[in-house]
Amino acid sequence: MDSGGLRRRRLKPSGAMEGKSSAKKKKVRTTNPPAEEAVTAAAASLLTEDLILEILSRLPARSVHRFKCVSPAWRDLIADPAHRKKLPQPLAGFLYSTYHGPDHRFYNFHFAKVPGGAAQPVDPSLSFLPSHEYWYVDQLDTCNGLLLCRAHKFPSSPSGDDDDPLEYHYIVCNPATGRWVGIPALPPVPAGRRIIARLAFDPAVPSHFHVLQFEDTEQDKYITGVTIYSSQTGAWNYRESRLPEKISLFAGLTSVFFQGMLHLYGLLYPVNTDYDAVLVAVDMEGKVWKTIGVPSGGLSFGLIGVSQRCLHYAATPLAPDDKKKKKKRKKKTDEDTTTVWYMKDYDSKEWVLKHSVSYDELRSMTGGEYRVAAFHPDCDTIFLDSFDADTLSSYDMQHRKFHRIRSLRKNKAAIFLPYVPLFSDSFAGVDRQ
Repeated sequence: MDSGGLRRRRLKPSGAMEGKSSAKKKKVRTTNPPAEEAVTAAAASLLTEDLILEILSRLPARSVHRFKCVSPAWRDLIADPAHRKKLPQPLAGFLYSTYHGPDHRFYNFHFAKVPGGAAQPVDPSLSFLPSHEYWYVDQLDTCNGLLLCRAHKFPSSPSGDDDDPLEYHYIVCNPATGRWVGIPALPPVPAGRRIIARLAFDPAVPSHFHVLQFEDTEQDKYITGVTIYSSQTGAWNYRESRLPEKISLFAGLTSVFFQGMLHLYGLLYPVNTDYDAVLVAVDMEGKVWKTIGVPSGGLSFGLIGVSQRCLHYAATPLAPDDKKKKKKRKKKTDEDTTTVWYMKDYDSKEWVLKHSVSYDELRSMTGGEYRVAAFHPDCDTIFLDSFDADTLSSYDMQHRKFHRIRSLRKNKAAIFLPYVPLFSDSFAGVDRQ
């Protein structure tokens, strides 16, 4: 279907689209509908395909999926592969990794599809990358359909020390289209320092993304600054931290790009027994830094994400050992509960409790210890990663329904990268390095 056909054709409120030409208009057969329905039908018949696509493109993927039920014509319009670039896509699944070898330096990568996800699963091997250039590619972060990787080049000398740092640079790719772009390498970081790299991308601004590389001190492990790459300028720029506090970031957790700022989960340094968890937010120029407190629930596994266009936070209690279980009081406390919060008003930085459920109740469903691994982007559903059972499950918070999705590979690493396909050409005008 060409673009000219899209502009000319109009959808009827019911019945399938017929023929390739839209020059002839056919009357819609009705059985004396009420006056209001007749007016609605007449108004709907005036909507062109272009106008409907423009409206649907502004809605969440869950709503677009529901509109397939309006009529066969709407179903065909939404399902047409030619419209994928325009319409939002549902959550396809998760990229996750398992440890490769006993030293935990390298990983194998896998994809876990979820119900209702993309018809074609993601190839976790990223076979579109040139295998003759890279001998190992580490998957670091996802953001709105793009994937950030650290690509290690083949060593220049075959006889190298295993402890020597590997030469690498970053790659940002689109698994749905196979397009990718290499990013100029930064100078090597001194030994003993951690590097945490994250991706920021707004699909409303195509072909423009940022890579942020955070650095910390050699001994104390709190962040001192960030080096930011802009695809628009093709250059890296270093910015010192402007945080009044010393904060240590969690290397194994995903970030969230929201309200034009990248959000990461961290701890106030030095760490005390109260487990002072906070969010660190930085803008794409590295000029604005801020911290956002999160609800305190004692020792817990924290996770941030965006769902239904709001920032969310989940706290999963750390599993107590057998000795602590014996001393546990009979009365339940906040530390025995998995909680989910959301920020209705981002400017206020106030968290609102959305849902809470007994840790033991969910553990009985998952079959073992678990953690909240991700939020569904379009509904009140969380995804649970069970450590003992090696399974991925979902829990509908609103209807309190549990569903076991699939078994996962054993020997899993911590990171789960949610993936929503992006079929638009996100690298138009970006030179591949």
